[in-house]
Amino acid sequence: MKKTENLVIGAGLMGITTAYELIKRGQSVTVIDQLSAPASSASYANAGMLTPSMPEPWNGPGVYKNLVKSLFNPQASMRLRWNAIPDLMSWGIKFLRYSSQAHFDRACRDNFYLTSYSLKKTQELSEKLGLEYSRGTEGTLSIFQEQEDFQGKSNLCDSLRQYGMKCRVIGPDEIISLVPALEKMKSKIYKGIHFFNDEFGDAHLFCTEIEKEFIRSGGRVQYNETAEEIVIHDDEVVGVKTNNEFIEADRVVLAAGAVSPKILKKVGLNLDVKPAKGYSLTVHVDNLKEQLPLPVLDDSQNIVFTPLGNRLRMVSTAEFAGFDTSIDQNRIEMMFKSLKKILPGVHELVNESDAIPWAGLRPMSSDGKPFIGWSEIKGLFVNCGQGPLGWTLAMGSANLAADIITEREASIDPELFSLSRSRSS
Repeated sequence: MKKTENLVIGAGLMGITTAYELIKRGQSVTVIDQLSAPASSASYANAGMLTPSMPEPWNGPGVYKNLVKSLFNPQASMRLRWNAIPDLMSWGIKFLRYSSQAHFDRACRDNFYLTSYSLKKTQELSEKLGLEYSRGTEGTLSIFQEQEDFQGKSNLCDSLRQYGMKCRVIGPDEIISLVPALEKMKSKIYKGIHFFNDEFGDAHLFCTEIEKEFIRSGGRVQYNETAEEIVIHDDEVVGVKTNNEFIEADRVVLAAGAVSPKILKKVGLNLDVKPAKGYSLTVHVDNLKEQLPLPVLDDSQNIVFTPLGNRLRMVSTAEFAGFDTSIDQNRIEMMFKSLKKILPGVHELVNESDAIPWAGLRPMSSDGKPFIGWSEIKGLFVNCGQGPLGWTLAMGSANLAADIITEREASIDPELFSLSRSRSS
């Protein structure tokens, strides 16, 4: 039987960064994960963007209509599958209730605080350790083919400027100057917004780099170790029973992404988090940065193109389909069609047969904000629910979690993301 101060369940972005921040605060930390390497699940092939510019939750005003329509439209960018409805009932009612304008505005503001803080912490660590993860600092570019789409995002930017949002609206000529690959799209572009404080990079590489630093600092990582049960004695955590052993711990930090609610349910706790499947497609493109120096988001087509060295990462669509991670070939074909339509010059350089498709499960909270805080059980901490902002929020969530656990003054109000908010809101 082993003993550790802190046992972190999950070796993805949330788990590894939290473990790293804890060990840097003088704690002993062990990480366990059911897979065989770090960042092998939801953190593996995401959009690669660090975006304080995208703090808005998916359940904005009017989301109900879009979800209903998606039941009958396999091409919908955010799709609800019929067979997922029974498991989503309770969570889904809250998801819709939180889509009011007031809740949406509050979630945008709170997430923006954490995303901005998180980007700052990511930058500090990257520069301090000299991390290599195809990092880009040129920002991100949102392009809009329709005035209505542009106005919605522009209004959100205006509301967040008072909290520090920085961006600039640019026309087609400046867009092409910034991203030459969009030349053939010029006549269809209404306007763009350049979010020059955003960054981008390979989240999987970042996570593996942090894991190495964590181990160098004295941390322990055990793979192929499945957390079967959090063991409680007298209403207090005493450790975790895995498929291989019992690990005694003073504290357990649950950062297992979409499976976290399943683990919590065994100890009688409910966490309002459900899986949302996202797709990505990665292709090799020589000299990509000359044509595409920064990520481009087409809000009309709901697709992202991110340059990661000589790799192009495309991310589009989301499905509420339970824990199904199978790849719908129609989704992959949709991404190739969008690439050909939006970046035809880049598409000509791509060998479609060499493309690497991927699907992962984003842990989505019902109110669009992550859960970072103590549970009702003494010694059990949760860091989960970052949804589509996992890479962006990782370092901010880790620092907030480590500050709370070690009882230091946090830079972000812990109440904004506490687990108790779901009972009081």
